[in-house]
Amino acid sequence: MKRCTIILFMFLSNLLLGQTVTRNDLMRLPVGSTTSINNLPMTTADEGQIIFNSTLKKIFEYNGTEWKQLLEDRLTPVVVPLTASYTLINSNNTNVLTFDSATDITLTIPTGLPIGYNISIYQIGDGQVTITGAGGVQIKNRLSRFKTAGRDAGVGIISTATNIFHITGDLKL
Repeated sequence: MKRCTIILFMFLSNLLLGQTVTRNDLMRLPVGSTTSINNLPMTTADEGQIIFNSTLKKIFEYNGTEWKQLLEDRLTPVVVPLTASYTLINSNNTNVLTFDSATDITLTIPTGLPIGYNISIYQIGDGQVTITGAGGVQIKNRLSRFKTAGRDAGVGIISTATNIFHITGDLKL
């Protein structure tokens, strides 16, 4: 069953990428059975090698130093309630942030968040949320609007390139 899972994964991922996989490539993929993926022997691991850990039911890639998980566990976004100004962190990725404040507050986007970083924010109190970038971060909006429009306004934020974020939604000047 383990080999079937690996073959199916490799077939589907390479089909999507338009690449082919040889039998030798499939044979080199180790299957881990430990709860600590980094306890697997590294003597045969090459940078870029992929592993399916059957115990954890997760897929990892070896980066030359350690195994890194490729797919997120969480498919359902987490709703994070906030009541004051806030700076995004990496673990907010794919989450929904709700801002319930009586006064205006600021959401700061720091440098270093990954391309594809994607969140939704909602103003659920009277205080509007101004979205700003830390030094080196560009925030783009077609109409140059960077503040929620009012109670129940929703905004989407996505990183489209390194330190470049596009925002869209119910915004005003």
